[in-house]
This record gives sequence, C-alpha cells and structure tokens, in this order.
Amino acid sequence: MTLEMVSSAKVRKLKGHVCPSSGGAKVLRNAVVYGGNAAGKSNLVKALAFMRASVLAGSLPQEGIREYCRCGGGLAGEETTFDVQFQVGDSVFDYGFTCVLAELRVTSEWLYSLGDEPEAVFLREGSDSVSCDALVSVSADADKVRLGVYTEDFLHEQASSTGSGLLLTYMGKARSFSEESPLSVFRRAFSWFASGIEVIGAGQAAPSTEYYAESSTLDQVAEVLSSFDTGVSGLRKEEVGMDELEKYVPTEVLLTLREVLRANAPKRDDETFVLTVRNDSFFLGVERTGAGEPRATILKTRHEGSLLDFDFHDESDGTKRLFDFMDILFTKSEDKVFVVDELNRSFHPMLTQQLVSLFNEVHSNDDCQLVFTTHENDIMSYDYFRRDEIWFVERGEDGTSRLYPLDDFAAGEARSDARLNKKYLEGRYGGVPVISASRARAALDLGEA
Repeated sequence: MTLEMVSSAKVRKLKGHVCPSSGGAKVLRNAVVYGGNAAGKSNLVKALAFMRASVLAGSLPQEGIREYCRCGGGLAGEETTFDVQFQVGDSVFDYGFTCVLAELRVTSEWLYSLGDEPEAVFLREGSDSVSCDALVSVSADADKVRLGVYTEDFLHEQASSTGSGLLLTYMGKARSFSEESPLSVFRRAFSWFASGIEVIGAGQAAPSTEYYAESSTLDQVAEVLSSFDTGVSGLRKEEVGMDELEKYVPTEVLLTLREVLRANAPKRDDETFVLTVRNDSFFLGVERTGAGEPRATILKTRHEGSLLDFDFHDESDGTKRLFDFMDILFTKSEDKVFVVDELNRSFHPMLTQQLVSLFNEVHSNDDCQLVFTTHENDIMSYDYFRRDEIWFVERGEDGTSRLYPLDDFAAGEARSDARLNKKYLEGRYGGVPVISASRARAALDLGEA
C-alpha cells in the first residue's frame, strides 16, 4: 500500500486543504480512507503504529512476529518494507526499513535527506555494514570517530542478537550530539516519530491529552463538548492522593505509570510534565512541576441542569470517544500528523461532520494533518474533502488489499457535482462489501426471498 498526500494539479477546490508550509510539494491536510469490513483499512493504521512503536523502542516489537502477510500459503520468509517521508522544520526525510517479521530481523535500513537532490544520511545492510559517506565528508574529526565507534558497536550488538534493532533509534535517542554537529540529523529524524505523529486505534484511547494541563483550556474543551450536544457543561479536576491511585488504576498500569514519571522527571523548576491515563471507567491525570511531588487528579464532568458532578464512567460511549479527539483541536503543535482508525465509531454522522470541519478550520494556518478510516459516507462530499483526499481500500480474491484515490477515476466519473456517497454505495468506485443475501438465506434455510 502507498498513501500519498501530495495534491493533484487537477483539483482546484478547497485550496485551504493544502498545508501552507509544504511549498512546492503541496502536501494535503487530510486523507480519508473508505472500504468494506476486512478490506484492509485498519492495516494501514496498524502499519504506521507498528513503524512508530519500532522506532521509539529501538527494535521490532515482539507482537510483530505474526504480522507478516498470511494470504495464500503465507509469506513468513518474505521481507516487509516500511517507508515514510516526513518533514521536521526545514528538513524533509525519507526513512524506512525492511524486515522479516516472522524472524523479527531487520534486513536493511535507510535515512535520506530530501533536498534538491536526495542524499543518503545512512544506508545499512542488516548487521553487516553501515554507510554514512555523506555525513563523514562534512563532519569534524571528533564526530567522525564517534560515528565510527557507534556504528561498529551497533553492528556488533545486532550480530550477537536477533538483529531486530534500528540504527535510527540507537543514534537519535541513545546518543547526544550538539545542534551544530551534522550528526544531529539523527535526533531530528527520530523526533518526528516521538512527537510528530500520533496514532489512535479503533478501540484505543488517545495517547496524549495536552489540553488536560491547563484549567482554562479545560473550560474550552467543555464548551466544545457542549457544542456536540453531549450535555456536558463543565469539566474539573479533583485531586486525589498518590497513594489512592490503586483505587482507580490496575496494578500493572500503576507500575508503568510510576516508571514513566521517573523517566520523564522535569529538568527545570518551571517545566511541567503531564501524564493522562484513561479507559471506560476513569480519566486520571498526574502532573509534576520541577522537582516537586507528583499531583494526581481525576476528571469530573458537570451536565446542564444538574447540581452534581459525574464520574467519567457515567458518560456515553460517544462522549468518551470525543475526549480522544479533543487533542486534535487543542494541540499546540503546528505540524503533527493524527492517524485515527474508525473516526466515526460511536458517533452520530453529524458529530463526525462537525469534528472534521472544526479540524480543518482550527488548523487552516498550520501543517497539522488528519489521516483516518471510516464507514461514514455522509462526509464523502466535496463540501468536506477534495477529490485527492478521498481513498478506497479493496480486498482482492487472493486476500491482499489495494489502496487507491478517488482522483484515479476520470473527471466524468468523479466530477465536482457528483453525489459521491450515492455513487460509492452503488459500487462505482469499489471499496464496498460484496454481500450475498441468497447465500446467507440458504445457510439459514430461509428459502427464496
């Protein structure tokens, strides 16, 4: 699968959906992916989540051992390729790796700087070799020595293990270089995986909630939630003792929470670290400023017409799901990619429409992007998306998936005044389930219709 978010020269509508800082590349703000059940939509999200998790951890996650393509006779011994192009500040990178998932073994890895001419930052072949010729040519002697030592140490580690490690993490996270050093390119590229992309699975809570830190922003969140007709009129944080957390959080989660707090202790007195944890039963926040003691709070909601506060578990599934997406509206980042599986899950169609519209308005002057899968065909309209922002996934007879944009169809087939959602349900663009009512009736012994 290849998802390409570069605008088509043929599309003139919604010019504001082109990210302002993307220059000549003209990168789009949205990508909405449609397809039948089991067509492969979620695999696109899972692939990005897997790639991000691998880079953050520095090695292929153990659960990836069964993620190879099992269509037909299975392809356990075949290589899988993950590759993504992204921008950090003024730098544009292409990073990727190939691996044999069934063996959790990385067979190659690369990082290119994409300027006027693509330039290889490093090229790696398994545990055999790493080439950094371009970096070596512009680095000071001390950096050349460090680069040589680090890459040799990395290759030695891989040769003596399963070979699941990633050089980008080894150099970008575990090693420190000055801003002036050419070797700082590793840290810049790694930073995109750490803070430039956020992936929210269909049954998962948002991994970050920036808005929780400030009470004034929390008031704004309550107002937005109210605009979705949730009944929520106010939000507040109720402080609880750190020793009381076991009442709200399972033991294994509590242990992880304490580890994260230790690993992310603020380095300055004016720096605050905020961690949120939630499931369907609670919404918990832990804040720590400087060297002070952590402060734990639980979220309480107030509803119109009620004098009493509600616990988070009292809210509907749709309201809880909306909390996951408040960060895409209130994030302080100006160039973050949000990837969401089943955006419309637990939502009325009008809620999905408003969320998409607000995202595009809020981020009209920055480079934030939204990539999501959905079955909600009410937003399949040129009122919400450009032709080159709408994609389809279709499963073939061999079980593999094909991803393609609406823009692939002739202008007459996807013209500007077309009723896209109606034509989609008619099967004009593919990406719909092939349903056999007669087969189901025969299995249920219902006779002819």
